[in-house]
Amino acid sequence: MQTQKQKRKPYPSDLTAKQFELLKPYLSTRPKATGRPKANLKDIVDGVLYVLSTGCRWNDLPHDFLVSDSTCYRYFQLWSKTGKLKKVFEFLKLQAHRKNYLHWRNAYLDASVIKSKKGAKNTVAFQENT
Repeated sequence: MQTQKQKRKPYPSDLTAKQFELLKPYLSTRPKATGRPKANLKDIVDGVLYVLSTGCRWNDLPHDFLVSDSTCYRYFQLWSKTGKLKKVFEFLKLQAHRKNYLHWRNAYLDASVIKSKKGAKNTVAFQENT
């Protein structure tokens, strides 16, 4: 892990400072009175977005991030359980709607459907040795 003074080259998934300031109120948590200082919230968000955009495992987060993979995972779990990610999504959806980026007439549900025949026999090849 790098020291806070070192900068890393930004990834395409990183938020700009302006984007982060829009989301910061939705993701902030209260500071603790004791213990280690909290990691930088923007670094955490960038780490989470990197994992979500690339599909890599949490422990495959590149070493040049200024925050650990376990910290990113812990915050992602916290935000998921407390509904903060849903609030962020709803906020972004509302902003996109206000700027006319969403065209509701062209919205589609995505689903994969596989028909199965009624009364189909079990096709698993399983033979019991008796």
